[in-house]
Amino acid sequence: MKTKTLMMTGLLSMISAAAFAQSPAAQVHQDNVQIRQDNQLIHQDNREIQHDNAVIGVKKGEVVAGKQELRAEKQERNALAHAEHVELKKGDLAGARQLDQARRSEQHAINEQKHEIRHDEKVIARHQVDKHEAKVARHEEKVERHEDKIKRAHDAGKI
Repeated sequence: MKTKTLMMTGLLSMISAAAFAQSPAAQVHQDNVQIRQDNQLIHQDNREIQHDNAVIGVKKGEVVAGKQELRAEKQERNALAHAEHVELKKGDLAGARQLDQARRSEQHAINEQKHEIRHDEKVIARHQVDKHEAKVARHEEKVERHEDKIKRAHDAGKI
């Protein structure tokens, strides 16, 4: 009696589950819609990554230009220091004072430029970290989609 009741309950649960389940064709259609949406998201992510790469490239170019400008300013500062030293040797204190003031202003400009370069390098590093995280997330999504495809193919094989 118990066995018969259990078998009947199992049979009824299977029938009710089948009644609420979608048809295989509807399931395939729904899967295809999901795949199209996933592909659109992938293309959008690719466009965003290309944009990020372009931004990083521009920032890197700015950093290189800033470093070249910094080298030129350092050379100018060194030339001013040398001229100041020559003026001091001659005994011209007024000229040495003017060159000292010019050298100090150049040193201030150099320090500001160094600060800007360090800031730009930090911005680039943050962009690269964000890009790497996006790539990792995209790879994980690809793995999940691949597992879903395998499962759908397996399920379609049963149909």
